[in-house]
Amino acid sequence: MHYNSGISVGAADMYLRINGVQNKTVIWRTLYDQGTRWNQVTLQLGRITQPFQISLAKISLGVFDGVSALDDVTFKNCSLPPAVAKCPTRTHFHCRHTKACVEHLQLCDLVDDCGDGSDEEGCSPELQCNFEHGLCSWKQEQSGGDVFDWTRIQGPTPSSNTGPWKDHTLGTSQGHYLYIESSAPQEFKDTAVLLSRVFQPTHSGGKDPSRSSYYCVFRFHYHMFGSCLLPGMSQDHLCLAVYLRTTSTGRGHVLWVRYGDQGNLWHRKTLYLNSARPFQIVIEGTVGDDFKGDIAIDDLSFMDCVPYDGELPTPNTTTPAVTTPAPTVQPHSCPDGEFACVVHGEEHCDFEGSDVCGWKSVDSSLVPVHIFLWSPDKGESAHNGEQYHRPINDHTLGSPEGWYLCADSSNGGYGQIADLQTPVISSTGPHCTLVFWYHMSGFTVGSLKVLLKYGNVSHEVWSQSGNQGNKWRRGEVFLGLSNNFQVVFRAKRGISYMGDVVIDDVSFLHCSPPLPPDGPCTPEQYACANGHCIPQDNLCDFISHCEDSSDEDPYICKGFSGRCSFEFDLCSWRQSREDDFDWLIKAGSTPTLGTGPSSDHTLRDPSGHYLYLESSFPQAAGDTARISGPLLSRRSSQCKMRFYFHMSGDSIGTLSVFKMGEGRPHLLLNLTGDQGNYWQMREIPLSHTGDFQVMFEGKVGRSSKGDICLDDITLSPGCLLASSAGEEDNTPPPAGSCPSGFLPCENGRCFTPGQSCDFTDDCGDGTDEKDCGTSCSFENGRCGWKSSLADNFDWTLGTGSVKRIWPPYDHTLMTENGHFIYLEASPVGHKGDKAHLRSSVWKESSAICKLSFWYYISHKATGTIRLLIKTENDLREIWNKTGSQGNKWNRAEVPLRNLRYFEVIFEGIRLRDVSRGAALDDLEFIFDDI
Repeated sequence: MHYNSGISVGAADMYLRINGVQNKTVIWRTLYDQGTRWNQVTLQLGRITQPFQISLAKISLGVFDGVSALDDVTFKNCSLPPAVAKCPTRTHFHCRHTKACVEHLQLCDLVDDCGDGSDEEGCSPELQCNFEHGLCSWKQEQSGGDVFDWTRIQGPTPSSNTGPWKDHTLGTSQGHYLYIESSAPQEFKDTAVLLSRVFQPTHSGGKDPSRSSYYCVFRFHYHMFGSCLLPGMSQDHLCLAVYLRTTSTGRGHVLWVRYGDQGNLWHRKTLYLNSARPFQIVIEGTVGDDFKGDIAIDDLSFMDCVPYDGELPTPNTTTPAVTTPAPTVQPHSCPDGEFACVVHGEEHCDFEGSDVCGWKSVDSSLVPVHIFLWSPDKGESAHNGEQYHRPINDHTLGSPEGWYLCADSSNGGYGQIADLQTPVISSTGPHCTLVFWYHMSGFTVGSLKVLLKYGNVSHEVWSQSGNQGNKWRRGEVFLGLSNNFQVVFRAKRGISYMGDVVIDDVSFLHCSPPLPPDGPCTPEQYACANGHCIPQDNLCDFISHCEDSSDEDPYICKGFSGRCSFEFDLCSWRQSREDDFDWLIKAGSTPTLGTGPSSDHTLRDPSGHYLYLESSFPQAAGDTARISGPLLSRRSSQCKMRFYFHMSGDSIGTLSVFKMGEGRPHLLLNLTGDQGNYWQMREIPLSHTGDFQVMFEGKVGRSSKGDICLDDITLSPGCLLASSAGEEDNTPPPAGSCPSGFLPCENGRCFTPGQSCDFTDDCGDGTDEKDCGTSCSFENGRCGWKSSLADNFDWTLGTGSVKRIWPPYDHTLMTENGHFIYLEASPVGHKGDKAHLRSSVWKESSAICKLSFWYYISHKATGTIRLLIKTENDLREIWNKTGSQGNKWNRAEVPLRNLRYFEVIFEGIRLRDVSRGAALDDLEFIFDDI
């Protein structure tokens, strides 16, 4: 508290003195008479890494008529965080030396929160700027989009009693920051714009937009001291705004704005960024109507944002007009470029009255008359003979007077494409589903696909081709949580006019993003990490109902026995030896045209895997394939199994689910024939008087057009494993050797399951890490690196040979006797076959973690080696090489920064029917900067 009263009281200054720094920094000043009262003052010191003192100076006017006084001086929040033994790994970082916990969002933010600097180690300089040595990767706007530039400065701004007196980084008058000066020659409403570098879309490698969409983070500190204009305000206020743009000009869309006096303090702001296209951040400062109003910024940093090497495109001013009749929604007042939210998350379009509800296609006035395109039509307009290859009745009314949307094959040529797409959908909820009805009849009908489009990247999620009979069929695509995407219906014309592609009754169901709860979660609900509440039944079902994936947390889902998404393996499910052939793991569409899904159910893109039964040769009608789950205890209570299946094709066979107890099968479910071209869920209650297993049996139909597929099997927590069904690796240690819940180290010590695969040798002899896929020279085996059941061929442990096309010597010993892993050649194989070498699931990597390895691709090799990172909801490529790299060992190093619950996967891909000549050696995880 301070008191400064009297006609000639003068001024008082407070300074910050730091050891080793010559100049002192003014941190507070009071001028003249402040009235006969105590005034409260809060001063911001920030993180100071050197010993310091606070000093006070009084300036008198020479007449002794005034009193200055201080009282109740308190330091708040000035201690460093306390040391703790362990931090919550999901949300916090454990400081290296001080052992304090700091939030992940405080990493690499140019502030030493740990007190030992470890939270600022291993950070990318290109993602940070404290303006101590210039603008870093930031640039002033040069294309005429503003009036003046931001200014780099030290100490106080020129105008008295405005702006900061010190920077944020150092907290002294020696530190630098950027500010806009509101004094002349600047005028009211003049703007200064600062541009970041360009970043990649917030999708992993741009390859998996729907499931790998994530937020990268922008942190900055700002200082606003004075008064500027904001529309609708009664006063004119100074403004600071942050935008995200995806074109090289303009502002883009606003992310955040502040206006008016925010006090003589530095404020921190964190923004979460999400874009389906390359983007950059725009920071705009606007001058107010008073020179006493400066804006300053400092310590700008990005987290999890990936720089983009190219430039942003210019706005497309030549895009053809599109047909956009007024959507059938209530009037709204949304700005241009935005769309009204859908009430209750549902939108339905029946095309009645030729209304296409905002779906966009090429305007027919801009293209040749006879082009293949989507247009509203109805059955009563069909010509004689067309009734055999287009519907007479629509689906909505079942009448010739009802409308539908038709891609008319009377126009265009063979193979022509017609696209119909939504506007950009900003976000959807976890249960969002696209449902539609389609009609594809005629001898030469082409194909219909549904694609999800993220900027310029699209991938197929549903398809149908060929004659499906003269009837309406139901289509369904599970969309789930997604952001900034478009749905596209793509029709492809067949070889002749006899076969139109028609859709009707297109609906988006349950698509509203979840809202925060009104109160605490009930006992029947699970509390998500972000505060949302979901039903307990939605836990660990391979769908992110929480939006933050906390309902799919691996530690929680360990309690769900038999849970499997079939990404690379069968988990705890096993092939039967008493059947005719095996279930296979597949990614993308099945080999037989016109059967099976376009993608899996888990990831919903072509890289995701599922289990399928191939009905084509050499299988014969009636052949069976079986898989069995883990042995479940008779003590299981409220046990139920949930799974997804896809059964589509002209000659689909039978899918049966049995309960196996006392050696006898009990039929639980039987599905025969075409069930629809979409993934469907079934839930089956399970109980038995004795221990039992669940068995899936697929039976081949009468022809090859009938693949049966399974995905995302889960058993509820009430399904208990029988005592004899424990995994071999988890056999409890001998009585008395380790406490309950602990596992034995080879040296006699004990460790918990949570301490395995965390890059820390808790045992002291490496026992807890040895089977995880660790650093490996392959001289003593594979070090926990495993092959995958999804493979068509394998990585094999071998030694050098000058007579073969793989390496003549290893890299470790440089001899023919040294070991390495190589891609085996097989006499039977196809282009595109894959082999995987996988680590276990690692819990977390540091900000400086890297993987180095040596690879060899001979001059005769015809394949590709890729390095993939698989996380809970994502699979992305971070490195690849194709073709000969010179007959020598080559070194590669890739960053594995700040990953959680991830696997490292080396993938070999055939580019011809027989591929070999590729090898790996000396895999090493690196934890220190080199």
